[in-house]
Amino acid sequence: MDRLGARGEAITVIRVAEAEISAGRSRQLQSLLQASFPGYPGRSYFKLPPHFRYLALTGSGEVAAQAGVEHRVIRVADTVVRTFGVVDLCVAQSQRSRGLAGRILAEVTGFARACEMAFVILFADDDRLYARHGWGRVTNRCSWVRIDSHVTLGLAGPADTGALMVKATGPYPWPEGDIDLLGHLF
Repeated sequence: MDRLGARGEAITVIRVAEAEISAGRSRQLQSLLQASFPGYPGRSYFKLPPHFRYLALTGSGEVAAQAGVEHRVIRVADTVVRTFGVVDLCVAQSQRSRGLAGRILAEVTGFARACEMAFVILFADDDRLYARHGWGRVTNRCSWVRIDSHVTLGLAGPADTGALMVKATGPYPWPEGDIDLLGHLF
């Protein structure tokens, strides 16, 4: 369903594979990400490109909000868990307070259920938005691959990041035990 943006124009949320994002759209994403996250690198992703993104687009085709999503299996103790990981959710300053972040989170959750993912996970210092939309903070210790500027630096952890949040999209509770993200930190 379309909703109105800052100037009364319709906002449409779409899912697009990362490989299908044009150079022009990538520049729009880079601008949005750099405006939203101080110190963001000069590209449209932080560590590695996500598998796909949700984009909230204005009627004129401008990116009003975005979230990257990574499809990954992770290991929690002895359990292999199918997940989507949300990265870099942000909304343009002129489009905030219109529910766009919540719409994107609902789209991710619905698609995760349709794909039979067990959980949607993310890392957030400020959990207010995510808690309102059903995510809960967990304290499992995590291990991950350290990547910076397209270089693998080794392994990190196990450590409690203090920022991990999960939302069940299936019938199972979040497992206890140490987590191996089997890749970089989302």
